[in-house]
Amino acid sequence: MNIVCLDSSLGTALADLGHTVKDLRPGAGIVRLAPLLGDFVPDLLIQQEALGPRTLVVDLDAFSCPKVFWSIDTHLNSFWHQYYARLFDLFCTTQKHWQAWFRERGTARTLWLPWYGSQRALAPWDERRRGLGFVGRVTPERPVRGWFLDWLKELGPLEARADLGFASMLDFYDRSRIVPNESIFGEINFRLFEAASCGCALINPATPGLEELFIPDEEVAVYRDGAELAAWARRLGSEDLLARSMGLRARERVRREHLPEHRATTLLDAAEDIGGRSAAGGVEARVAWWLTLYHLWEAGRLDMDANALAAGLSALPLTEEILAVLLRLQARLGRDEFMRLAVPVAEKGQYESSPEVNLAGGMGSLRFEDVRLSRLFFLRHRRHCAPSSPDPGSTPLLICLAWARELQRCRQVFRPGFVFNPKKHLPASSLECLVLASEFEPQNTDVYREMARILARDSGWDGLRLKALSYLSLRERTNWRLTLELGATNCRAFRVRQGLEELLAARDEALRQGQEDRFWRRLEAHDESGRIRDLLRPAIVPGTHAT
Repeated sequence: MNIVCLDSSLGTALADLGHTVKDLRPGAGIVRLAPLLGDFVPDLLIQQEALGPRTLVVDLDAFSCPKVFWSIDTHLNSFWHQYYARLFDLFCTTQKHWQAWFRERGTARTLWLPWYGSQRALAPWDERRRGLGFVGRVTPERPVRGWFLDWLKELGPLEARADLGFASMLDFYDRSRIVPNESIFGEINFRLFEAASCGCALINPATPGLEELFIPDEEVAVYRDGAELAAWARRLGSEDLLARSMGLRARERVRREHLPEHRATTLLDAAEDIGGRSAAGGVEARVAWWLTLYHLWEAGRLDMDANALAAGLSALPLTEEILAVLLRLQARLGRDEFMRLAVPVAEKGQYESSPEVNLAGGMGSLRFEDVRLSRLFFLRHRRHCAPSSPDPGSTPLLICLAWARELQRCRQVFRPGFVFNPKKHLPASSLECLVLASEFEPQNTDVYREMARILARDSGWDGLRLKALSYLSLRERTNWRLTLELGATNCRAFRVRQGLEELLAARDEALRQGQEDRFWRRLEAHDESGRIRDLLRPAIVPGTHAT
């Protein structure tokens, strides 16, 4: 079979399976693929997401062969991948739990295709450094990573490196015994497979799909918070035979199931089952293309003239998703441009039942301080989509809160990977509506309470949730349930000492209110392993707690 591989790391594995592979790496930007192929006629086209600057193929609909896209950082790029995926017959993701999200948004075929490891000579265990080893960058945008490393330093000797090249990183793991892992949004990441390939004892967060890749606590140690991480680090550090055997089992699992040839075989099997084409063509392909460009441009990841983008979108049939995007784009261009489009939409009742159009119209109207028009867009939505929802009120704060509730109902809670700026962007998720609400009334506790509540739903938001809970806790010191939430969140974010302090305060307040039993039951729900309670109990003065 003739296979075109675009930015793919599986080209060699596919060739080793007997296929003719044309391996292309055209670089970042918008690319026309046909001229790069020459006389090569593909039977299969595979594009792998290139991390960093993006490669976007403009002429995908010119190819009649099955087309596959492998999303690597799905957890950071879903907001634009959902549109680019329409141009392919099969959408692969490294994250199992993201398959359902894409299917809900119309992606016809999805496949869980995790990352993989490599075959390496096993470095002698006795020659490896004792203590913990970690490779990863720490940036101001990710405070949790910094707290993670601070906590590791308290657990014993730590060797940490940043910005190592691939070969140097693997050499580092070859010299490491115990490797704690940390992920951004609860994803299966490269570090898991890289360290396992080198026979390290891995301590990995409990992430969706992990149990199908490695046996928890046999091949890979699993933690849910900083206390459980500490327990594993200490145990593996003191039980050298356990650490060594766990690393060997993880390495053997990689060699048995998680090498490039395994992923290549899985991908080919799925491609053979595609059958009828589902990739967009014609007008649908043009729509998918321009929506991809818009969402990358909105996120600041594509350098493109806004007027050229508006012209491209305006040339498409005016569907509800195109109108919603045009409203957002015109809001970036200015008040006059936005109102020139939004007012007729409201007056003519265009797409009155479209949540996307009404949200864009309502949030754009707030941007330009037209509360009446913003309220009108929400009332349109309420009439057609949510007749039982309460009146949105007549203030920017209340309208933002109303949309935050509605977007939760519609399961548009977060936009992971999109760096939302309320001064620049219009909200497209419940969380973003709450962030905008806090801009209108920074002291409103209802906003932070709702923010803390929804952030508890998903991994990766502990840093922001801590800010919301801290703000509330300072104003409600007698609310021991809130203080307990703050303490447990601190523990999840590797601020274990601060978390224990908050939990002690919560327990003392619960005791004062005669509710200590409820405190312990509630804490148990946050502490599946019991490790937080193991650390907390010795700090309690004997005789002052329930038996």
